[in-house]
Order: sequence, then structure tokens, then C-alpha cells
Amino acid sequence: MIRVAIADDQQLIRDGFGLILRTQPDIHVAAEAADGRQFLDAVRRDPRIDVALVDIRMPVLDGLRATRELAAIPHAPAVIVVTTFDDDAYVLDAIASGARGFLLKRCSAADLIAAVRTVAAGEAILSAEVTGAVLDRVRATGPATRVDLAVYQLTPRETDVLALIGAGLNNTEIADRLYLSMSTVKTHVTNVLAKTGSRDRVGAAILAIQAGLTP
Repeated sequence: MIRVAIADDQQLIRDGFGLILRTQPDIHVAAEAADGRQFLDAVRRDPRIDVALVDIRMPVLDGLRATRELAAIPHAPAVIVVTTFDDDAYVLDAIASGARGFLLKRCSAADLIAAVRTVAAGEAILSAEVTGAVLDRVRATGPATRVDLAVYQLTPRETDVLALIGAGLNNTEIADRLYLSMSTVKTHVTNVLAKTGSRDRVGAAILAIQAGLTP
């Protein structure tokens, strides 16, 4: 059972996400919070929470600060930042704060459920729509100095995989696009993360964008 916390100051969002997630037999909504401080208190009370959906803009304590403070809590849940295009300036800050995924509030029910399961399984996600916003933001800041060296270490196929990660594709979609088996894709992803020094899939996506590998 995946235990989920929902932190958003809008009751309508909390109710909507909760209604969707409660339809799934393997997902349990364990806590809800209207601000970042309530969210952190809920996590401290229930160390079994696996995944947290956290709004960036909340009163008392915003989602970015709350995500950073999770680092001091043992067995903290993986955070999926819930954002809008108005919040795209905060996406890179959220990555640095430790967020494992990003969703737009208008995402489909299927995308929400898939995101929770993906992050609970230890992977990171960056939705295709949010990828576009991140791409614009990263390009505006210029390439990182370590990008060329990191990408240079990759084989041509690993470079292909990195580019598709940067485009927001999951492992299944990458396998279909490149006509590879799932096990082969997982091996390539593992190699990409190791060779580039990326903390997770989101970090690799940012690297792909900085290297100009995405459309």
C-alpha cells in the first residue's frame, strides 16, 4: 500500500486529488495539510508516508521550504511538486530542494496515479508539460560547464536515452521509441545516471536540456 500526503492550501485541490487516489486499491491518502507547516507535522506523526503531493505556493511555509526541511526528518516521503506554469521559475529550485517529481494541477487522473506509483517505486518524474517550462528556464541561464564533459562519457545509445529522459519520457516510452527491451533501457538509464553524476532522473533531464539534447 502506497501511503500519500496531500499538501495544498486549496481545499478543492486536496479533495480532487484525494478523490482520484482513493479509487486505487494500492493507494491510501494518509494525511492532508493546508500549509507547509501542517504538512511537516503530519510527516513527523506518520513516518510511513511514502509520497507527498506538495503545492509550491502555500501560506505559513511554502512547498520549497517544506521540501528542504524534510531532509532533517528520518524516512521522509518522496515529494512530487504540484505546480502551474506561473510557477515555472521555482521548478529548478524545487529540484535543488530534493523534489522527485513535478505535475501540473490540471494533470489527468491517470497521470496523477502514475506519478504517485512511479515515485513510490524510487524513480523520478518530470511531466512533458513541465519539461517545456524547465527547458526555457535552463536555456535562459546558459549551459553548465560540466555538461559537455558529462555527455562526452556516454555511448551513442546512452545519449539517445538521455535525450528522451530530457523530453519527459518514461522507461516504457523510451523502450517503444528506441525498440529496446525494458531491461536494456533500465541498464542504459542506470549508466546515464552514474556517468553524468546525476542524483536521479530529474537531474538527468536537466542535464539533457542544458546539453541541448531535447527537441
